[in-house]
Amino acid sequence: MQPSKDDPLPLDGITVAVPASRRAAETEALIARWGGTSLVGPILDEVPVADDGPLRDATSRVISAPATWSVHLTGVGTRRWFGRAADWGVLDDLLAVLKAAHVVARGPKSTQALSEYGLAPEWIPPGETSTEIAGWLGPQVGLGDTVAVQLYGEPVPALTGSLTTRGAAVVEIVPYRWSLPLDPARRATAEGVVAAIANGEVQALVVTSAVQAANLFAVARELGLADRLRQTLADRVFIAAVGEVSAGGLRHEGVAVDYVAQPARLGALIRGVASSSQKIRAKAERR
Repeated sequence: MQPSKDDPLPLDGITVAVPASRRAAETEALIARWGGTSLVGPILDEVPVADDGPLRDATSRVISAPATWSVHLTGVGTRRWFGRAADWGVLDDLLAVLKAAHVVARGPKSTQALSEYGLAPEWIPPGETSTEIAGWLGPQVGLGDTVAVQLYGEPVPALTGSLTTRGAAVVEIVPYRWSLPLDPARRATAEGVVAAIANGEVQALVVTSAVQAANLFAVARELGLADRLRQTLADRVFIAAVGEVSAGGLRHEGVAVDYVAQPARLGALIRGVASSSQKIRAKAERR
């Protein structure tokens, strides 16, 4: 579906909450293209690890083992890992190991990051989830395998646990972590967005990561608004997620998702929101 200048734009009069940091401006522009208004507020910060000793030790283990598999869950994490390896003077050694190993990428961003260093994934999960990677990779590893798993800011026990139970040695690569907004001004903006959602001042919410969902409710709990937020999302706010991983973060908080974009792309997400404008208006009118 494409907007036509001869037709009313589907999101006219609709305000969409965008609790994003990265790609927030792009999301806002896409929403505006369909006539909507965005309420943007960063709900998370991507923070480099303060002590890179564990990352350096993990890199040494990947090189010395050497790793037989390498799993890359994010593009930014892959680039940060390789960048730190370059700082330590071991990037060539690391890339040599990975070029000889089986490489798995979770999606297009990690695939692009790998390609910048001459690496190509052997497999990409169709749904771009770590659960799919666990199901596909688990039966293929065992004793004698060392698997590097580049994480996306938080542990992924369902993936790493499935590999260790097969006897593989898992090396977790943690180049950054997620946190609530650290800057006081950004934190205040995030609190304002959460309060606006809880108070039903928006008609839709778009979520692009499971961490966004977790942080929405973390902030809401600090404000004493968690129950109100959950009720408002259930009753009055249309909820859209960029894929099953993001949707899972909301479901973990007891919130049903109205629309899940497939494929898990930002453009598909906003097109889906636009095509759901009647549902958005109908849900917003509930009392």
